[in-house]
Amino acid sequence: MSVIEQRLAYQRKRVYGLDGDKIGASIEALFIQNNLEEIREFSQKVTEAIEEIKRQIRGRQGDIIFCSGDSILFLGDFDEEWCEQILQRFAELTGCTASMGVGESLQDAYLGLKLAKASGGGLLMYYHR
Repeated sequence: MSVIEQRLAYQRKRVYGLDGDKIGASIEALFIQNNLEEIREFSQKVTEAIEEIKRQIRGRQGDIIFCSGDSILFLGDFDEEWCEQILQRFAELTGCTASMGVGESLQDAYLGLKLAKASGGGLLMYYHR
């Protein structure tokens, strides 16, 4: 049993995966436009959004497993309303949507995230096998 599986079993928490939608494509467009200042500003917005979300996760006793770029993987017990507010806040701060997958395992959260993105993004998807 992995460390994350042990944490899940002990704490009975869900796995959440959040990832910005089309962030890479937005940055690529700015590269092609040769717009260094807008790249810097956009990067700062994404960083600020992720930092705020991390604070909110920790403030509700969530456990951040991975955080890089526009992605966060975390454990906790967060309701649907809170998750929707997090997605809305990301959009407010960055001008871009984010998707979130939720499950009882890493695989379920990943599949929920992939389903949310494949369904157009900006969505919260619970996945259970």
